[in-house]
Amino acid sequence: MRFGAHVSSSGGISKAIGRGAELGCESLQVFTHNPRTWKPINHSDDEIAAFRALAAEQGMSPLVSHGLYLMNLGAPDREVPTGPPGKPAVGTRNIHRSSIESLVQHLVIGDALGLEGVVLHVGSSKGSTEDEAIARIGAGIAEALETAGGTCGVHLENTAGAGDTIGRTFAQLRAVADAVGRPERLGFCLDTQHLFASGYPVHEPGGIDRVLDEFDRVVGIDRLRCLHLNDSKTAFGSNRDRHENIGDGGIGEAGMRSILGCPALQDLPVILEVPGIEGTGPDLENMARARRLHEEGLAAR
Repeated sequence: MRFGAHVSSSGGISKAIGRGAELGCESLQVFTHNPRTWKPINHSDDEIAAFRALAAEQGMSPLVSHGLYLMNLGAPDREVPTGPPGKPAVGTRNIHRSSIESLVQHLVIGDALGLEGVVLHVGSSKGSTEDEAIARIGAGIAEALETAGGTCGVHLENTAGAGDTIGRTFAQLRAVADAVGRPERLGFCLDTQHLFASGYPVHEPGGIDRVLDEFDRVVGIDRLRCLHLNDSKTAFGSNRDRHENIGDGGIGEAGMRSILGCPALQDLPVILEVPGIEGTGPDLENMARARRLHEEGLAAR
């Protein structure tokens, strides 16, 4: 396993490498865009070159980005009213088309930065049928991959299962992948908290092995590219996306030990997205816990 964390790219994308190095990261996840606005960041050539050089100097890989939170490729392909939350609409936007455009931007900058992939929340149906949403998501990803070119891929992430989100089950993830039809640039990212919250028993003895056996049957374990390592603030099957520090939540140390010792996960980048002991995000304590539980998990196997 190559342990890493989601770190801030504030002040310039190249600064993320130094922040990761301070945590002892071997891999890394960043936002290449402000996750709460559609407007892309104009990364300078110097920043891009510095990011690549510093990552190589630190031996940090693989590197991934996370798509912005506004994206929803499952949204209907039509203009809808938009505006600040809780306030009257100030205009309209086609969320589906904007999401495709944003994914293209993520893939282009990802290719420039040397990223392996963009971790993507699959989307939600927004009142349409599941099949209709999956078809839109697949077509949107395929269009973005074709438009962007390059080698940076898309890593579909499982969801905690709230509302009408797509990706709470492995069958839904497989259906989206089939709709994309570009297997050479499409992989998957599993989030431990999302698995737990959506009812996959990763916290039980032997649970992670059973869950991954199902993932292999439905999707294919060879397509798994990344693991998000997070404990859960909410109960098993809650369908709520609430991350907790490693060992402090519903999965607990025993569950984390079992996950981290699982043979099928040993070649992956393992990215922490925890709140942190001081509430400032992934920190040295959580990285130390992850590495300790990894060693203990391997020994227990």
